[in-house]
Amino acid sequence: MQRILAGSYANSDQPGVYIIDHNKHGEFVMVSVMSGIDNPSFLARRGDRIWSVSETNVGAGVPGGVVAITRNHHDALNHGPRRPSGGDWPCHIAICPQQRFAVVANYGTGNMALLKLDADGAIAGLNDVQQHRGRGPHSGRQEGPHAHSSVFTPDGCYVIAADLGTDELVVYRINEAQVTLERVHSVAVPAGNGPRHTIFHANGTILYVANELACSVSVFRYVDGQLEHVADHSTIVGANHDYTVADIHISPDGNHLYVTTRTDNTIAAYQILDDGNLQRIGVYDCGGKWPRNFAISPDGTYLLVACQHDNHIAIVPRNSNDGTLAEPLLATIPVPGVSFVEFWA
Repeated sequence: MQRILAGSYANSDQPGVYIIDHNKHGEFVMVSVMSGIDNPSFLARRGDRIWSVSETNVGAGVPGGVVAITRNHHDALNHGPRRPSGGDWPCHIAICPQQRFAVVANYGTGNMALLKLDADGAIAGLNDVQQHRGRGPHSGRQEGPHAHSSVFTPDGCYVIAADLGTDELVVYRINEAQVTLERVHSVAVPAGNGPRHTIFHANGTILYVANELACSVSVFRYVDGQLEHVADHSTIVGANHDYTVADIHISPDGNHLYVTTRTDNTIAAYQILDDGNLQRIGVYDCGGKWPRNFAISPDGTYLLVACQHDNHIAIVPRNSNDGTLAEPLLATIPVPGVSFVEFWA
């Protein structure tokens, strides 16, 4: 069986973080289930260390937070104290390769936070907050900044934050001596795209951006902190009926890229061409409603899709040779409010 980590939208008195063993036929065992965190909607993991956002906001009485989680040799999960995230509705956390810092995107307040980690992975505290400013053309979703994610560059020099509200990719450098985020510059994406999540090609020179509002994926060339826009590719067939893109991943063999689209409830599949650009090969049913994050099995033969509104993880078959997805789905794993899934590899 394969082991996965899952997070969800849940109250602190409800199960919210899960370790699950499963196979592609839908047989599963709940290995460990943990409560105690409000809305652990996005997780990051390094070995047995896990970090979770607590996606809350000051308007509801609880400013956003971040929590460190550990797994012991009996597979029990235990969480540490809740630390401030520096803003409202934290929706993404990224851990630097050396595990010395966490970078958190606060969607509600449109800022990026830097938190120092202790040697054991515990969160030492909030060290710096960088506020984004600006807006985009989409009046309902881009009235102000909405930081949504960040990614460390393969060369180890920068952190690139995606801001859905300002249509920007903001390039930062971590000043380790001062424990601050230093803004280097920003790169405008096509107006109204609403960049959400990003991923680098294995060659380190191509950045792919999942655009929530435009329902597209952008291709950028990357060299030493600079980004050059190459192309945009649609994730849907036909008109955009208030659909919203969510997550983006590359297959283990590096040949295909996938993007989920909510409300349309689909996954778009692309061939990665020799120059890093994309060619769409199909748009497929994702196996449930409101697909957020997803993960591709280590052997490339199926996808796990966190279908939040159907309260399950869908198991979607994949042809590991040509990258196409098959229908119908293989099975589902019940997880209330599921929003995050990752293979424990």
